Amino acid sequence: MKQNLTILFLLLTLAGYSQQLTYRSGGTVYNSENKKLKPDEVRLLLANNSEALALYNSGRNKKTWGNVLFYGGLGLVATNLVIGMNSDNITATYSGNGYYASPQSERTNMTAAIIGGALLIASIPIKIGYPKKIKSALEKHNVGLADSYKSQPKTTLLARANQIGFRIEF
Repeated sequence: MKQNLTILFLLLTLAGYSQQLTYRSGGTVYNSENKKLKPDEVRLLLANNSEALALYNSGRNKKTWGNVLFYGGLGLVATNLVIGMNSDNITATYSGNGYYASPQSERTNMTAAIIGGALLIASIPIKIGYPKKIKSALEKHNVGLADSYKSQPKTTLLARANQIGFRIEF
């Protein structure tokens, strides 16, 4: 029993020292020290694992396209509605003797708003799907770390006013 607990403790400490990556909302990736990593830094860390790098790049690409579709659609809808509310589509026609005008109102063209709404709807599944790819890429990276991690002891000489000694880090 004591031997099993010792082996479990050693395995847990080895897993704790590996550089694991975690995903949080908005596509942000953090390392084991809770430091936010830029996408280029994440790509450098994933460079050794081509499958994880491909998944991460695919997830980032989906995030970019989702944002383009979402904000483009939102812009089209907002622009069309603002233009439609501020434009006056009333024309005056003179019939008969030409002294009295008869006003005619035309509906605002809502084509851009419809296209923008379609873009907004199309962006929803894309924006929902990209975190799954990034999470699976980080899982592949973390599993690869646990499999290939080899502890390399680091020895440091410590010297203080009343003490001298060695520190060994695994």
